[in-house]
Amino acid sequence: MVDFSFSEAERAIRRTAREFAEEEIAPVAREHEETGEWPRAVWEKAVETGLVGGTIPEEYGGAGLSQVETCLFMEEIARVDAGMLAAIGTEFGTRMIREYGTDDQKERILRGVAEGELIGALGNTEPKHGSDAASIETTAEKEGDEYIIDGVKTFITHGTVADYVLTMARTGGEGHAGISAFIVETDRDGFEVEREIEKMGWNASETAQLRYDGVRIPEENLVGTENAGFYQLMEFFEEERVGIGAQALGIAQGCLDETVEYVKQRSQFDRELREFQAVQHSVADMALKVETARRLVYDAAQRIDDGGKPTKLASMAKLHASEIAEEVASEAVQLHGGNGYTREYPVERQFRHTKIYQIGEGASAIQRNIIAGELLDL
Repeated sequence: MVDFSFSEAERAIRRTAREFAEEEIAPVAREHEETGEWPRAVWEKAVETGLVGGTIPEEYGGAGLSQVETCLFMEEIARVDAGMLAAIGTEFGTRMIREYGTDDQKERILRGVAEGELIGALGNTEPKHGSDAASIETTAEKEGDEYIIDGVKTFITHGTVADYVLTMARTGGEGHAGISAFIVETDRDGFEVEREIEKMGWNASETAQLRYDGVRIPEENLVGTENAGFYQLMEFFEEERVGIGAQALGIAQGCLDETVEYVKQRSQFDRELREFQAVQHSVADMALKVETARRLVYDAAQRIDDGGKPTKLASMAKLHASEIAEEVASEAVQLHGGNGYTREYPVERQFRHTKIYQIGEGASAIQRNIIAGELLDL
């Protein structure tokens, strides 16, 4: 069981992230959510502050954060606005490159992302294949010392601003064993943003559908081993899912904080809202959900840092945190009354953000499958 007393270094990361969120994100979050404009200035400030590329090793210009430290950072930013966290997180694909990339790939991509020279995206999901990653249809045909990529990827975060997309493509037969990973620079001939996708939340973080029409890349853009790309990607699902759990936890904590302040200040029927027992019970239930999610998230994070691979616990953390985020945010809107339904209060925005956490990095049904599989030896 994890020790929930964080070290001074971990508390320092939390303070830095909280200050950045409150000073740089809170004043502009509503504007970027409504306009859908990617917050380049905030991202540049995050790069300057050292908050981009946190998981990238220090030798390549990153912060080399542990999983616990990464979760603290994500929770604090998402506490203010989860959509803005998605917007400034530009290190997609770097975990795989860190583990399986060549020295040249590491120097070029990892350092480029950490120093704000490159923005990354991950191209896995396709129009017909979301959770069923084994059935992707994008192909990479070898021709001489090049690969030719054809296909379509969708729901790609940073698809319109990315400098490269770590693209999963079929190089072998059917199923998981025929998939490889490639670095595809977005300025190559045949690559295009087919359309931008409008969403219910996360609007500061643009999302796109991408088309690869005979895109030629050099063979040195293959990451790791041919036909092993899916398994390479799976190596980091625990980290990714625990990170998603931390973000959802941040939403829930932020909505709880906003609600506590609101019911202290708001009065109805000549009484403060906090004096009504029904309100007290609602707030107590919200706090209980937040704390149970926090323990799952940080327990899983610490086990990863200790060298473990907590598949079941990571899925539990992701599943529970994503579901309580929606519940807590919904109750926050309810306790704000009519104000909660307006865009003037952040709980409305955070409530819209919650749904993606039950879908991305493996939908809730997939997490239940994983948990049951671990328990029942399936």
